[in-house]
Amino acid sequence: MHTTTQREMSSETMKAPELNTMRIEIDGEIGTLTLDRPDAFNAMSPEMIGEMTVAFAWLADRAPLRALIVTGAGKAFCAGGDVTWFRRGLEDDELDLPSEVRRGAEALHQAIVDLRRISYPVIAAVNGPAAGAGFSLALACDTRIASESAFFACAYGRIGASPDGGMTYFLPRVVGPSRALELLLDDPNLSAQDALAEKLVSEVVAPEELSERARAKAEKLAAMAPHYVRMAKLLCGQSIENSLTEHLQLERHGIADSMATEDLRAGVAAFFGGEKAEFAGK
Repeated sequence: MHTTTQREMSSETMKAPELNTMRIEIDGEIGTLTLDRPDAFNAMSPEMIGEMTVAFAWLADRAPLRALIVTGAGKAFCAGGDVTWFRRGLEDDELDLPSEVRRGAEALHQAIVDLRRISYPVIAAVNGPAAGAGFSLALACDTRIASESAFFACAYGRIGASPDGGMTYFLPRVVGPSRALELLLDDPNLSAQDALAEKLVSEVVAPEELSERARAKAEKLAAMAPHYVRMAKLLCGQSIENSLTEHLQLERHGIADSMATEDLRAGVAAFFGGEKAEFAGK
């Protein structure tokens, strides 16, 4: 009778799920999730949305990472929802399209919730068009770097569809409510430089430099103390919804808890020694 050892359990935990429409690659403490339907510009099919729920849950709960890069294969980041799915629903009288889309949106939104639960930095390396739910996905990441060949489009209004994927949650938090509504209603194609001017992305790089730049950003963020990163993400994410007294309580417990970490001890010692701290993630 075989008994599972602790080492085997740890190895199984570290193993990324097997997926058909995306790839998860791990290099040290940095992971890359690549949407992998290049012939469809990485549009979100029902299968991809289902796999997103698996991938982001694993990345949030089990992945042995300190930073994640999200990008797309081929020429696009993500063209949004697969409109051919909508078209088939419109042509088939026996298919209840509203019900199908309601279930699909529920799955996508669970994936977005799990993406936001990831405690380490998530960087969108936007290599090409990010439209509709693809734009929403980029906004759900912590920071965005764009290739010069990227562009961003809300796009929902072009087919008369209501936004989803967190678009109307994240966009107002990035550009402000009034500007977010303008962008949704005017619905321009925003070039990478336009996105930089709107502060939708932190920087724009040449296409051939995107992967390297995203990796450098991930390595820099991965070197930070995980408790600090986790609390910074949590506190900034909740600050708009919380009252001042509620939020100060979170800050109070967060800084107190950090005092129990080995990283804090290393940071203080490095400070007084005039050195740069190295955080082990403990």
